[in-house]
Formats: sequence, C-alpha cells, structure tokens
Amino acid sequence: MVNQSRDALHAVIRQVFDESLRLKGEVLERQQDAIVQMALCITEALRAGHKLMLFGNGGSAADAQHLAAEFVNRFQLQRPPLAALALTVDSSILTSIGNDFSFAEIFQRQIEALATAGDVALGISTSGRSPNVLLALEWARRNGLATIGWAGGRTTAMDQSCDLMLHVPTAVTARIQEVHITVGHILCQLVEQLLYPEGGTR
Repeated sequence: MVNQSRDALHAVIRQVFDESLRLKGEVLERQQDAIVQMALCITEALRAGHKLMLFGNGGSAADAQHLAAEFVNRFQLQRPPLAALALTVDSSILTSIGNDFSFAEIFQRQIEALATAGDVALGISTSGRSPNVLLALEWARRNGLATIGWAGGRTTAMDQSCDLMLHVPTAVTARIQEVHITVGHILCQLVEQLLYPEGGTR
C-alpha cells in the first residue's frame, strides 16, 4: 500500500506540469525565431530534394525515430512522403560501428555514408555533450550540411557545431525531452504548411 497521501501525489503531478509549462513558456518567449529558422532550413532542404537526418541517444533516439516517422508518413496533412531518416534504428549498423570502431562514431559514419551537401543533420543531446552526437554534427558542418542542435540549458561544444540551436533552460532530462518533442511537433506542422500551403494532396 502506498503510504503517501493522495494530496502528496497530486502535488508531484502539479509540480511536474507547472515546471514543464514554465519551460515551454520560456522557450516560446525567447526562441521562436530559432524555431522558425529551423523550419525554414528543413523546408528549403526538402524542397531542393535533400533529406533530414535525426539522431540522439536513449530518449532522444526515440524522439529522432518518432519525428522521422512524422515526416516520412504524415503529420496532419495528407501529402507526399518527406525524406527523413533516424540514424538510431539499424541495430546491425550501430553494433558493427560500435564494435569495429567506437560508439562515438555510430552517427558520424552513417552520415559519411548517406549524406550529401545540402542535407540537414539534426542532433539531439539533453546534456549537449554526447560524443557521438558532437562528432556527427562536426563532420556534417565541415562537409556542407546544415546543422541543427537541441540541448538543455548549457552552452557546450554542440553550439560550435550547429548553425541553429535550441536550448531548454533546465538540467532535468525529462523536462528537456518534453520541450524537445513539443518543438519537434511544431516543426512538423510548420514544414507541412510551408511545403503544402493549400492543405496537401489526397
């Protein structure tokens, strides 16, 4: 039997919602322009026949896969599929690179193999310090890709490798991830609207 009272449990729920809403409000007030620039960057790349590559670790890997699915299949509009892929899904590629080279190279080597100049690399790291995300973004920027980074509150080496950055001003991983996926959904909606202003195709 749980010893805590319902009031105490309700207080935890309220605290989490309040913190998540506060952080989303701060990002809304301070980083709208950055989000618009990200949407325009992705839209321009897709319109020109390029692709979006997303990657991260743990929960951020799940976010990369989630958002790639929204672009390839659909978000809100019935429209043609958009070229996006998550670099987190092929266990044979991930384990072979991790085994033969290093875990730090699992995303960089995939980008080397699959990317062309003009593509977009979107790296997600709640700490802003994930070595495999940083290496991939560094390589991407050196080789003509547009680079977008999503992180927590700290300025890190990730900022130096990205053309556009989103910072969530907290060190709490769960709250950072909640803002990241909200921004991801916003980007999906904006890109669809920019590419299909008439409402898509049936």
